[in-house]
Amino acid sequence: MSVTALITEYNPFHNGHQYHLNQSKKITNSEHIIVIMNGNFTQRAEPAVLDKWARTKQALNCGADLVIELPLVYGIRSAEYFAHHSIEILEKSNLIDQIVFGSEIGQINILKAIAHAFNNEKPFFKEKLSFYIKQGINYPESRQKALIDAYDQYKELKKFDKNLIKNTLKNPNNILGIEYLKSIEKINSQIKAHTIKRIGPEYYSDRVEHLRKDIASATHIRNLIYNNNKKNALKKSRNLMPENSWMILKNELNKGNFSSKSEIINLNKKIIDQIRRLNPAKLRNFSGITNGFENRIFKAALAAGNPKCLLENIKSKNYTESRVKRILLQIYFNLNKENIKKIYHAENYYIRILGINKDKEHLLREINNKSSIPVIINPAQIIRKPDFDTNDPLTLSLSYDVLASDLYALLYENCNLRQARRDYHQKLIKI
Repeated sequence: MSVTALITEYNPFHNGHQYHLNQSKKITNSEHIIVIMNGNFTQRAEPAVLDKWARTKQALNCGADLVIELPLVYGIRSAEYFAHHSIEILEKSNLIDQIVFGSEIGQINILKAIAHAFNNEKPFFKEKLSFYIKQGINYPESRQKALIDAYDQYKELKKFDKNLIKNTLKNPNNILGIEYLKSIEKINSQIKAHTIKRIGPEYYSDRVEHLRKDIASATHIRNLIYNNNKKNALKKSRNLMPENSWMILKNELNKGNFSSKSEIINLNKKIIDQIRRLNPAKLRNFSGITNGFENRIFKAALAAGNPKCLLENIKSKNYTESRVKRILLQIYFNLNKENIKKIYHAENYYIRILGINKDKEHLLREINNKSSIPVIINPAQIIRKPDFDTNDPLTLSLSYDVLASDLYALLYENCNLRQARRDYHQKLIKI
């Protein structure tokens, strides 16, 4: 049985995602497509526009056979963690033969060469990396500069032009793909990786592709939703999404079952509130806050009149906006260093299944029989209620997943839908 995995967010599922899914089936000739997807909060530390169950329905209606949720503790960290733990879960399922990811360059060999170099850091590379970081340059740019400086020391890299390598490391999907490849090499996985060239505008672009008027980024579609009334948002997004996916979006918007712009602003105010209740010493308990950065965060929270000011006053040359957002969200969830260490040290992975294609239910048997880690449909199989004081890493990680849904529910436009503990009563989605 041939099974291909896609690592996704589908925020929301659009025509570019449909192209990726269809092309993945074509180039791998796989019988089954399994999706591992971030839950209610994304890797950029933002609430998804639709909850994980609606996005699961979109994926299944558009060709996926089974959808797995990436645990929150891995999903809202840097690209390296996001990619590595996604690959680890897929590897431990013992079901995946291949993965396919999109990239701006669309060439697997150069991405593999860069990944291999990063997995085998030369002393000169480390020296230059340290030098650039001390200059106040952020880690991604420092790593790029150090690799170019150490270019001659890597046999595989010398097959490619320096400028091509430099430009490759400027694009987000290339960087994520490199992280997937690093992890596959690191754990000596037999999963075969493929990449396809992304079509359409850049990842963060807020425009429609000028050649194909039906292709736009997820960023553009989210902005349509947040900056228009529902009728106009649906009208303008109609040609940018597959029919089935758009119909789900329409249904969720009309019900008020989506993260509204006003409630996202309130979420950011709650983060400011939470920081003001702490002090710099307590802020040091969170990952990524060192070398006086706690003072910068605390001072910004005391001065911030609105969430935009908070972010502007915290980010810097060596702390990118995405990195700051992830730190702030971890503070909001009280996901401190101690709890991250408990979960990461044990590497107590699990496979949380959100939905399945009715015609492919045999995949449940397959994954249950082959997986070397627990397969979970409902958290009640493991925990009766969230517990953040436990030393059990599985209980702790699942507790954060449940909490993420509970807090996300407060963002729904329709206040009648904001009940907690949906993870416990939501049935497995079958389409």
